[in-house]
Amino acid sequence: GKVEFCLGTEEMHMSTPPNLSEEQFRVFSSVEKSKLPYSQLGLVISSYHQTIDVLQASNQRSLKVQALHSLGNLLIFAEKKRAAFKCWCQALDDIFRKPDVLHTWKEFGTSLTNTTNSSLLPGFKDYSEEFLSKVGIWGCLQGALISAKIAQFIKTVNVKKRINCCLLSALLFQGLLRTTLPHPKAERCYAQYEITQLLPGIELFTDSFRADICSVIASLYYIIRELHFAKHNLIVLPLLALYQYFVSGICQDLVRNLEARILKIEVLIDLGFFSEAFYELAQIFYGKNMPCSIPAGLKALGKIK
Repeated sequence: GKVEFCLGTEEMHMSTPPNLSEEQFRVFSSVEKSKLPYSQLGLVISSYHQTIDVLQASNQRSLKVQALHSLGNLLIFAEKKRAAFKCWCQALDDIFRKPDVLHTWKEFGTSLTNTTNSSLLPGFKDYSEEFLSKVGIWGCLQGALISAKIAQFIKTVNVKKRINCCLLSALLFQGLLRTTLPHPKAERCYAQYEITQLLPGIELFTDSFRADICSVIASLYYIIRELHFAKHNLIVLPLLALYQYFVSGICQDLVRNLEARILKIEVLIDLGFFSEAFYELAQIFYGKNMPCSIPAGLKALGKIK
C-alpha cells in the first residue's frame, strides 16, 4: 500500500499523552521525533530551575535531588560544567542534609578507624554503614552516581580530587552491601564472594528516573577502573562483586561479565592473591557462573553433527 502524510499539518501538544491506540499517524511528527534543538535548552533548563524551586518549597527533598541530578546531566550536555558541578554539589548536600559534603565527607560520623580492612591510607574510616544509616538505600545510590559523575566530568585535571570523589562514590556503593543481608564487611573477603541477592523486596531499577541501570553500571565501572589505576585495589573487590551482580544477575550481559572477571583477575594479581586469581581464571575457562546467553523460553540448538 501507499503511505501519505498531510504536509503542513502540525501536531498539537496536549496536556496529557496521546492514546496510541487511537493515533492515526497522519503527520510526520507522530512517526518521527527529532532531538531537542540546542536553542531550546535554555527553556528546558529554566523549567528545571522552576521545578526545583517548587520542590524546595514543598519540602520534596528526594524529588529535588533527582531533579538536580538530571539538571546536572543536561548541563554537562550543554557544556556548562560549572553549572553542572553546582547542581550536583547541591544534590549531594541535600542527600546528606549537610553543606559542602564533597569536601567534608571524611569528617562524617564517629566511625572507628579501620586499618585491617581498608585499602587506603592508615587511619582511613569505613563510612559505608554510617552512610546507609544516614541517607538510606536511595540516598546511597543517588550519591554514588552523582559523586562518580563529578569525578568523571568535573575533576578531570586534579587527580587527587578526582580520586577523593571516587572514594566517596565507592563507599556509597558499598552502603548497598551494608543492609540486613550478611554480606562480608572485610573487603578482602570479596576475592571469591559472589552476590546472589542484594536487597530482598526492593526493585532498584523500576523507576529509571530514580535509578537507571545503564547509568549505574557505567558509573560503577568508571569508579572501579579509576581506583584500580590508583592502586586502591582492596576497595575495588566489593565494587566488582556489585558490578557482576548488576551485569549478570539483572542485565544478563555476558560480555560485561567477562570484562569484569578479567579486570578482577588483574586486581587480584596486583594484590598478590594468586590462588584467587587462578580460581577466577578457571571459572572463566569452564564457563562457571556466567549469565545465560539464551533468552528465557527458547531452546538451545542441538550440536551440529
